[in-house]
Amino acid sequence: MVPVSAVGARGGSAPPRSNDPRPRLAQTLFGVEFQSPVLLASGTCGYGREYDGLIPLDRIGGLVTKAVSVEPRTGNPPHRIAETPAGMINAIGLHNVGLDRFISEKLPWLRDNLERARVFVNVVGRTVEDYAEVVSRLDVEEGFLGYEINVSCPNVKGGTMFGTDEAALAELVGRLRTCTERPIVVKLTPNVPDIGVFARLCEEEGADGLSAINTFPGMLIDVDRRRPVIGNVSGGVSGPAILPMGVYLTWRASRASSLPIMGIGGIRSARDALQYILAGASLVQVGTALFVDPSSAEAVHEGLEAHLERHAISSLTEMVGALELPAPPPPDAGTSG
Repeated sequence: MVPVSAVGARGGSAPPRSNDPRPRLAQTLFGVEFQSPVLLASGTCGYGREYDGLIPLDRIGGLVTKAVSVEPRTGNPPHRIAETPAGMINAIGLHNVGLDRFISEKLPWLRDNLERARVFVNVVGRTVEDYAEVVSRLDVEEGFLGYEINVSCPNVKGGTMFGTDEAALAELVGRLRTCTERPIVVKLTPNVPDIGVFARLCEEEGADGLSAINTFPGMLIDVDRRRPVIGNVSGGVSGPAILPMGVYLTWRASRASSLPIMGIGGIRSARDALQYILAGASLVQVGTALFVDPSSAEAVHEGLEAHLERHAISSLTEMVGALELPAPPPPDAGTSG
């Protein structure tokens, strides 16, 4: 278990230099070393084992598991996924095996087969107590570092998403803080007027980090059938189309909070990842790109190494939040005399 006091600030710190002359992607965050800033995003890599043999998981930074809820969920009716011009739309419905089977069937593989990759368990629920039960029961287990809390879930009691209701979110994060000393990373929804307000709230309630961002709501229509393409009518849009929004909202969250951020949304290359990093993210998650090329996360890792070497940057930590904004114009700029 990682004590809260060990959690690093955003950007973390570079581990002590070794004799390896290559640029360092490693950072110390949440009290541990991440050998790479690149993780696999929840919902795109199953429970990790599904990618065994496809990519060397212990070479990248880690992964976030598929959602885990108290009870098994069968998810939404088909179609659940459809391609869009610059990404995809999905409405899986948080289909998962449930907490009991995750502990007995999925977690042992992560514990026994991953040595350096850091694992976060994505947690979902319908009530605060649902989330608390998952975290409390998992907390005695081994094989993972911390939790990514998916707050884009409807609150059964309140009828709104936890992630869009300040009071509901504060209650949830505060409650989970009493359940664990492991890192709690809140996955923010983009569907709020000011993401900075929610980033600050998470920090005030004891969260250790943020994931920015979850998918955007969207809809596709089959014009011949005059019906929605997705069985659930609407779904979450991901992929390259949301990259600019994800980078912007990561920047906004980083300006409002000192918590480490995992940037998510449309990352296909090292240059995509670097946009998030310059905007304030310490880690990044590759998701939809994995469906096109399972090796894309490893390619992002290698591309980051190459960028640092090419620009003679000794550590990735030098780039976290290093965005340079243009100077504001003088007060009388644009006025005529």
